[in-house]
Amino acid sequence: MKFRAKMLDVLYMREFQAIAATLAKLAKDCVMILGQERMHFIVNEEHCSTSSPLVWVSIGSKEYFPEYKMTPARPGEDFIVLVMSAMHLSRALAVLRSGTSSSVHSCKLKLKQIQFPCISVIASVVSPSSAEPREVVHDVPVTVVPASDWPSFVLPKVPSTQLVLGVPSLRLLRSLVDKLKNISPSLIFHGSATGELNLVAESEMATITTRFSRLLLHKVNQPQSSSAALEVFCSVDTRKASAFFNALQLPNEEIMIGIDNERCICLQLDIRSQVVLHSILPAVCI
Repeated sequence: MKFRAKMLDVLYMREFQAIAATLAKLAKDCVMILGQERMHFIVNEEHCSTSSPLVWVSIGSKEYFPEYKMTPARPGEDFIVLVMSAMHLSRALAVLRSGTSSSVHSCKLKLKQIQFPCISVIASVVSPSSAEPREVVHDVPVTVVPASDWPSFVLPKVPSTQLVLGVPSLRLLRSLVDKLKNISPSLIFHGSATGELNLVAESEMATITTRFSRLLLHKVNQPQSSSAALEVFCSVDTRKASAFFNALQLPNEEIMIGIDNERCICLQLDIRSQVVLHSILPAVCI
């Protein structure tokens, strides 16, 4: 069982660190699934009881890693599955963050066995006081999941939704949801094929509706004859929605919101063409 990968682009390294920081804000532990061509992170699996939402990230190896090699434990196996502390991974990658005084030239990830299995984060750093690069190494302990337990760590699937809208003002949406969690325990997402999205919070004292109009319509899963009149809605846990938006450390401005009528809300952040963050907020009873 072997794994190694190397990043050279400073922007990609910072994005990778921002992904790890986002996961660390959502859960104590994360699952890392290493495939031949993709890397996946999952936090808060569907069977877990938690106030945070299910979130997973899929990363095409060629997007971030000019060097990427994974060799499974046995021939015929497609993955290496690891469980680790999301916070430890985020801290190990903190050296890649923008705003640090040192310049990072490259970052390697390597699965190693020292006294325990670990993912080694090896950053090549040049400080202002020295022109010679030095290696900064952090070993993140991991638990290697045997193939017999893989069914408990299946990569989630994006549910089919009737409507997908693109909201260009992610910062505004984050601030809004954070305020609405103090008004109502549930939040209604009401979307229409005309490009309108309403967020509704109801309490005994008032009903607050925020309307986003003229949004980009990414998808309508409805016969063409009736798609123009399509309206869908779903009520979700406001705390979970707020936890997701407040955890985001990425610079994206647009987020795609898919609504599966009365079943769930699917949130998608396209960081790059082959780097996508997903979240599912299940419906709650009002």
